Amino acid sequence: MTTSRIFHPRHFMTTTTLLLLAIVAATANAQTIANLQVGDEICAEGFVLDTYCIERTTLLDNPTVFSLENPELHSVHCLVDVNSCFSSPFEMLVNVGSQEYARGWRFDDAGRQAMVTLGRQVGSQTLGCTECEPDGGDPTDVAFTRQQEGLRAVVKAQVTSLKLEDDLKVPELTLLADPIHTNTTISTIPILDESVTDPCQRFYGMTNILDILTPEEQSQLFTTETPASFRNLRLIHGSCMLIGWGLLLPNGMLVARYFKLHPSSNSAWFKFHRICQPTGLLVATVGWIIALVNFDVFSDRDTRFVHGLVGSIVMALGWLQPLNAYFRPHISPDHPKTTTRIVWEHYHRGAGWFCFFCSLIVIVLGTLIIPRPNDRLGFQSAFVVCLLIMLGNLAFMKSDSKQDLRGFCCTRKIPPAEEPKEKDEDNA
Repeated sequence: MTTSRIFHPRHFMTTTTLLLLAIVAATANAQTIANLQVGDEICAEGFVLDTYCIERTTLLDNPTVFSLENPELHSVHCLVDVNSCFSSPFEMLVNVGSQEYARGWRFDDAGRQAMVTLGRQVGSQTLGCTECEPDGGDPTDVAFTRQQEGLRAVVKAQVTSLKLEDDLKVPELTLLADPIHTNTTISTIPILDESVTDPCQRFYGMTNILDILTPEEQSQLFTTETPASFRNLRLIHGSCMLIGWGLLLPNGMLVARYFKLHPSSNSAWFKFHRICQPTGLLVATVGWIIALVNFDVFSDRDTRFVHGLVGSIVMALGWLQPLNAYFRPHISPDHPKTTTRIVWEHYHRGAGWFCFFCSLIVIVLGTLIIPRPNDRLGFQSAFVVCLLIMLGNLAFMKSDSKQDLRGFCCTRKIPPAEEPKEKDEDNA
């Protein structure tokens, strides 16, 4: 095609349209945040943390500390020794000037392995890091204390995703060089500029990516959403369990135990029992499902594991109670209790009380593993209130001085000449 034909109005318009469409398509497929796009080489610096500890919201080696609030307290030992940690993806937490660090970057598999290697190089066997390289220096030296102060690193990397079109919680990086520990007394990488303190300029002669991105762009990239959402789930889980096993279920059991008077022609106690038990069990089940879906408590043998295991056993046994109550052997005035009925009564009562006492243990353990002090104190106080309510009900029901009121609530006086008749619900 000659030059004159290319610039013919019809051909020129066609060519221009195709070029514009190609540019639009390329722009649509590229992930871009003003000053950053996929493929850019960047320098980033921050604390390296495993996704497992981030998602559980508290540090595995220090359950009272929130992962995004104090990542410097996450030990290198936990990062490279504990299977739950080093087998999960690694992320770099960045300081965006708020109370919580942001989930800045996620490393690919090669980057995760490079961080594991770096952690094992700077950690100390003297201080308990079994997978770290042997050391022979002074344990008081800064090189040995790093494993107790988190793994802070600086990386030169290429952006592979900005999470704009991918189902990622954080953008992803692939390393272009080995990561550098920011403690210069440990790092063997030559320092390019001694006059600066920023690790990116100091080691790579590059500008830290946080200094390039505006606050609005940072908010597009980074997130601190996980701790808040998980905290809400924990609060809902704990509230459901406390209402179910700390209030409704035990008081329903106490009513069945002490208000079941013989003879009786009024079944108010039985109705109360049938309301409290299913309601409490349903509320507790909501909390149980939240825990099973969102919390990983079975990976490590600690207090959380015991809490989750015993709690699941209690819930399973708890659900057997309404099932065996539905299929209970019935009795009538004309047919005395059968052996099957007696066995069922002993099992139903025994299983109920077993669940009750185990649930108290589970609740106590649950209040001990709540990470935020204010939340922990709130649940412990609420549990004490539930115990006081139970004790108050127990004292009321056992008090001889309340016989008249108790009889008014649950029985009617039967003339001496009237023969008492046993009702089925009296033994449910």
